[in-house]
Amino acid sequence: MRPLLLLTAILGLACTREDTAALHRRNLPPAAASGWARLPLDAEAQRQLKGAWIGDAAGRSVPFLEARDGLWEARTLPLEHLLTGRDAEGRPTVEFSLSLPEGWQVGERETLKLDLDLDGRAPWVSQVKAERQLDGGAFIAYDPATPLHLYDLAPSGSRHTLDLPWDGQRYRLTLLAAQGEAPRIRGLSVRAETRPEALEAELALEGALAPEPGKPRTWRLTLPDTERLVGLDLVLAPPAAPLAPEIRTGDDPEAGRTWAGGDLVWNLPALHTRATRIALTPVQTKTITLTLPDGATPQSLRVLVRRQTLILPMEAGQAYALHLGGEAKPAPGSLGALPSLRTLASAAPLVLGPSEPDPQGLPRRIGADERARPWMPWVAGLAAAILAAVAWRLVKGQPAP
Repeated sequence: MRPLLLLTAILGLACTREDTAALHRRNLPPAAASGWARLPLDAEAQRQLKGAWIGDAAGRSVPFLEARDGLWEARTLPLEHLLTGRDAEGRPTVEFSLSLPEGWQVGERETLKLDLDLDGRAPWVSQVKAERQLDGGAFIAYDPATPLHLYDLAPSGSRHTLDLPWDGQRYRLTLLAAQGEAPRIRGLSVRAETRPEALEAELALEGALAPEPGKPRTWRLTLPDTERLVGLDLVLAPPAAPLAPEIRTGDDPEAGRTWAGGDLVWNLPALHTRATRIALTPVQTKTITLTLPDGATPQSLRVLVRRQTLILPMEAGQAYALHLGGEAKPAPGSLGALPSLRTLASAAPLVLGPSEPDPQGLPRRIGADERARPWMPWVAGLAAAILAAVAWRLVKGQPAP
């Protein structure tokens, strides 16, 4: 009986060993002021996000939120002082103010999505001049990296929506005709939301496009590492009228994710208009495959990266660390239940420190299926030796016939 119990104990220890070698932590710089803090993750930390947790100096788990679609519920904002018409140069224009829900402030969500009701004769393309005003001051123009455009190229496609940062109280939009006649603005609706792919990218990676062997009109770009992509800046060789490229992600283009019929790109120097931005729903990938219609040639391609971001409350001067490589330590409660959440997008993001051993980490349990192969010969040999000893004692203790 005793040998059997010993064997059971040995087998139990073999199957429940915990891996502490992978535990490490990365310190966060102390916050200058108490409040919300943003922590963009680098490629290494993103790969270990499943078991990540944030702790204070005593090892207590601090609640955090992952910035993602749906984190903050989108909300339609009522408009005040809505004016539509034409400016002194005869260009369609609209001005409006936002009515804020009780307890809300400017910037309660990172993005304003505008749905415009336009009346025009297709085909037309218009560049949008966007301006905003805060606290009754002067209007300040929004100067994005890529000009904003609205268009209706039926049946090729249309776009009547805009994404603008929410950093003002009153807004003014003016349509500048690039092709055809700019449409009349009949009205609009505004929705506040958080959409990471609509924000400015943190990294813009240049890459060389290589023709895909055996596939006409197809090019491939491979990044040095897997990144979280939110968009592309594709410059076409001029002249190129508006077109929708087909984009695939993943090492296997046939099995990868596909975007087609989304944003249009073009390059028409004679009309002084060009569009290059293609928004992607955030996707982790290392390889991009691009297919263009006949006659279109890519001139350059930039990959827009926005790292996964954690949002957490930090007290000024306190020490915090991101724990990786083991099991996640649960924090009490849920920040998502707060009635008001402000991400303070204008605040400087935190930077992860170097990796170091983590004495406060929770080791990951090694499953029996993972442990069986390296331990099988030793456990089997030990079990055979114990059974042989038991059998010898039984045989030796039996009386002679």
